[in-house]
Amino acid sequence: MEIRGWVQEELADILGISVKHLSSILLDKQPISIENARKLAIAFNTSAQYWLNLDNDYRLWMEEEAQVPISVVEDKVSLYSRMPIRDMMKKGWLSNTKELEVLIKEVKNFWGIQDLEFSFIDKEWLPLWKKSQVYNQFSVSYAATWYQMARNFSQSFNTPPYRKEKLEQLFTHITDFTTRNDGIKQFIDELNSCGVKFFVLPHLEKTYLDGAAFLLKDTPIVVYTARYKRIDNFWFTVAHEIAHILRHLNEKIPFVLDNFREGSHDKLEDEANKIAARQLKHKEILAFLESSTNYLSVSRVKECSKVLNVHPSIIIGALAFNKKLSYRNQSLFNEDVLELIPGQFIHDSFSKA
Repeated sequence: MEIRGWVQEELADILGISVKHLSSILLDKQPISIENARKLAIAFNTSAQYWLNLDNDYRLWMEEEAQVPISVVEDKVSLYSRMPIRDMMKKGWLSNTKELEVLIKEVKNFWGIQDLEFSFIDKEWLPLWKKSQVYNQFSVSYAATWYQMARNFSQSFNTPPYRKEKLEQLFTHITDFTTRNDGIKQFIDELNSCGVKFFVLPHLEKTYLDGAAFLLKDTPIVVYTARYKRIDNFWFTVAHEIAHILRHLNEKIPFVLDNFREGSHDKLEDEANKIAARQLKHKEILAFLESSTNYLSVSRVKECSKVLNVHPSIIIGALAFNKKLSYRNQSLFNEDVLELIPGQFIHDSFSKA
C-alpha cells in the first residue's frame, strides 16, 4: 500500500470490501480468506498462496508466543482444583492478580506452607471432616480453605483466657440479650469476656456454611457467616456453636462446620440443635402459640415476645424450625443483622460483595 501510495479506502474499493472489513484484516481481528487472498494476489501481482502462507505463518508464530508452559498449567490446576481462587479474589482474600508467581506466593502464605502441595489436607484433615456436617456435602478442599481463612482471621482478635463456667452462665441468659437495644453488641462483648472469640466471615462458593465453632490453642472461636442475614438466624447459629463449644469440642474434635438447611444431621448436630432450641425457648414459644399457629397475627407474636422476653424474630424462627410455619414468613421482624453487629467483628469481605 505504501509503495503504491494507497490508503485504506482505496485498497478497500479495489478489493470490493468495506473499509471496516479491511481494517479488521490489518488489525489482525480476522484472518485472510481464500477469496481475499485471490484479490490481494491480483492487486499486488503475487500468488494467492503467498498471502495465505503469510497469514498462517503469522498465526502460528502468535500461537507459539502465547503458548502457556505445561508447568504453569499444572500449577493452576493444583490451585483451582483445591481453592475457589476466583471467589477468594472477589472477596479480597487473595490479590486480584494474573501473575502466577504472585498468586503462588500468596497461597503459600495463606496456608503457611513452603511448597505448592495440598496432600496435607487429605492426610491431616480429611479424617476430621467425617466428624463435621460438611463431609460429603461439598468440596472438602473448599471447606478447608474457608476454615483456614477463619483460623487466620481469628488472629486479629484478643480475648482473656477462656472461662467455661462464665460461658455456661452467659448461655443461660442468652434470650435476655435478644430484646435489648444493642443486645447483639452486648452479647458479643460478653462472649469475648468469657474468652470466646467471635467474628463474621462469609462462606465460600460451594460451601454453604451457616457458622462454625473451633478451638485454636485452647481458645474457643465462634464464626457466623451471615449466609442468611436474619436476626433469628444469628441467634440460633450462635447458640448452636456455643453448644458445640460446651459439649463437643476437644482434641479429637477441634472444629465443627455447620450447614443447617442442606446438611444431614448427625448425633452431635442434633444435640447442638436441641440445646440451642432449649436456650432460645422454642418449647415455651410453641406452648404459648399452640392455639394460634393456624391464624398467627403480628399482635400475637408481639404478645409472646413480651411474655417470654424473646425477640419476635426468634419466635418466627422457632415456628419455622419446628415446621409450624413456612420459612417464607421469616422475613417478619427481621432486619439485616449485619447492621446490628459492630464493624470490627465483620470481615472486610462483606464490603466487597
